[in-house]
Amino acid sequence: MRLADLVAPGVSRAASLLLADEGRFLLGARPPVHDRGRIIIRLTGIGGWAEGDESFVETIRREALEETGSDVRLFTFARTVVIHSPEDIDEVPLLDRPTPVALVFRRYGTGPFDPWSETYQRISPVAVFAGTLTRLPRLAKPDEHPFFLWLHPEQMIAVSDADVPLDYLLNDGAELFGDFEGDASRALVQLTDSIQALLTALGPRSFSLLSDIARLTQTASIE
Repeated sequence: MRLADLVAPGVSRAASLLLADEGRFLLGARPPVHDRGRIIIRLTGIGGWAEGDESFVETIRREALEETGSDVRLFTFARTVVIHSPEDIDEVPLLDRPTPVALVFRRYGTGPFDPWSETYQRISPVAVFAGTLTRLPRLAKPDEHPFFLWLHPEQMIAVSDADVPLDYLLNDGAELFGDFEGDASRALVQLTDSIQALLTALGPRSFSLLSDIARLTQTASIE
């Protein structure tokens, strides 16, 4: 079976990236939103919608280059987690190389921290790959991502579940890449994309998944 066999022809599709290095993950920050004295920072994985007849792999390689200025080396996994909902999760071996760590049938239009709500606008498949950059990132699309944030696995899980103060994350080992023009003590960070849906669906298993991927950045098991 191949990845394309799991997706209906002609549907809108996207790809996202768990971008790891030295045990941490790089996430893009959307332009901060000011709300009643608070600063809301919404994080997303590197990635985006497929263009034309692009494959998932072609999409994520293009998006990585456009958003970070770097090519990406993608990891291959023996089995891909396929998630339709937290109650409908399967693991399948795929013939593709490289393979995504997960295929998430994401529900768009849900509320904050409720990615699997029964109230949504549409469902689209998102292939979540994991990999590492071939060179140092740069802020190639500052209008889209004015800065990046490096997070450890436990911090990833925390921001997928609730707003977390930026100054707390920074004091706990997170690292800003780029300039944040604001008061970190008033800023709240949240994860809002298909990676959040993946971590939420996996529940307690999400930490071992992220930890396993983080360890791959210190091995040669790279496609």
